[in-house]
Amino acid sequence: MDAYYSNLSFNDVGDMDFATILFKTEGIGNGISDYLDNTIAFASFAASKTNPNDKGMLGSQDSETGTSVWLGVNAPCPILPDSAKIGFEWNKGSKYWRSMTYGEDTYAGSKIATRGQAWEVYRTQKLTEALSFGVSYVLMQYDYTGSNSFFGADGTLYKIGSAEAGNKAVEEAQDVRVYMRYKF
Repeated sequence: MDAYYSNLSFNDVGDMDFATILFKTEGIGNGISDYLDNTIAFASFAASKTNPNDKGMLGSQDSETGTSVWLGVNAPCPILPDSAKIGFEWNKGSKYWRSMTYGEDTYAGSKIATRGQAWEVYRTQKLTEALSFGVSYVLMQYDYTGSNSFFGADGTLYKIGSAEAGNKAVEEAQDVRVYMRYKF
């Protein structure tokens, strides 16, 4: 292992451009119902564009554009609407989508970086002003290899199920989390 890690290095492979637009509403309607007034909904569209040097990026020597759509809703839980919230989120990333950051939101990797689809459903419960409890489930279904590495495992993105991807390509990942959170 020491020989492997001693040969690792960072290489300049070019530049990236990013753009994002987000629409968010905190409350749907005005006075229609307390439930809708306390519901948050959002929609996001993002794009990444590679500007590779002679080494190439994401398996291509050409400038490639990737896109991502992210939709979500967070609403009062029907059982305990004053202290609990439920949420649902969905996102879809294209072949050349590259997230700006790979901040891990699951133990399996970043759902926002998925080149394919990701689904999340969650519930949070406020126990006190500072203490809350939550449970979440995330399913990531990959269309291309390399979704959770910066530029693909070897820099090339292969369609899942193709001969190039091989039989060891990760097709999906799941994350189940139960947690307690204390806010200072």
